[in-house]
Amino acid sequence: MTTMIQGTPALPLRRIQPIGSAAAVTHYLKTQWPRVGGPSLRALPDTAFTEPSFIARYQPGTLTFPYLAACGPSFDDHLASSGLKAVADRLHMPIYKLAATELADPRRRLDALDRDRYASHVSTPGGYVEEPGFKTWTFQQFLPKREPLPGSPVSLDGRLFALRRPHDMGKRVFEKLLHRHIRNASLNEFLLTTAGRAHCAALGLVPEEQQRWTHYRFGPVPRIDKAEELYIFRPGGEDSDRFLIILERIVHDWVMGKDRRLPRNWRDRSQYRRRRSWG
Repeated sequence: MTTMIQGTPALPLRRIQPIGSAAAVTHYLKTQWPRVGGPSLRALPDTAFTEPSFIARYQPGTLTFPYLAACGPSFDDHLASSGLKAVADRLHMPIYKLAATELADPRRRLDALDRDRYASHVSTPGGYVEEPGFKTWTFQQFLPKREPLPGSPVSLDGRLFALRRPHDMGKRVFEKLLHRHIRNASLNEFLLTTAGRAHCAALGLVPEEQQRWTHYRFGPVPRIDKAEELYIFRPGGEDSDRFLIILERIVHDWVMGKDRRLPRNWRDRSQYRRRRSWG
């Protein structure tokens, strides 16, 4: 296969999946994908949540649902190359949205993603361009091979993880801590690394033009922000295992006072106060 982007041919790639495969990664590239949590990630001891010291300190708070989501061709036009699936196909990367919601019915979060067309825009020399298909978001399944630790405040609830945040950990702090733990696999950040630039070069792509953005509408005042919740992630096996370890460690270390450092820039102004020009 020879990929042509803006008139620049990329090197032919060796096919590793049969023609017609629905896999995002159909050709071999030598890129080493980052693993969420990085090389220093370690699981907690089996007794971490049954130790008297943890039990005495942990006061369960709000139920939160960490989720994995993707979007692709619509029901009406399943042959169209669109949505996050098209981005994954173009980049030959396993890409998903990793985030969390505390909505009692997590499916309502999908409705919001559809309305916002989350991650639908790219930045080009001519301005921001919206790509199609970002209105069919669905939850994907985590497929860990390990089980939560005994007494863990984290469980696998169908397609989603369910987590009881500590009573003194707010939703925004949890989200920022989660991103800090998995940001090494952030799509937008990886694209600008040496490995990410080499990967894009092999495909004839401009890294900055592959980063994803979301156009938020607040009446007459629009705002565009980077879609920071897209990650390189493989749901089957190790990545889901690592994600479970991260969720357990966030809760445990917060409760035990080992990691109460608020993430850098966590006090950023909220979306209701911040404006960014559109054009």
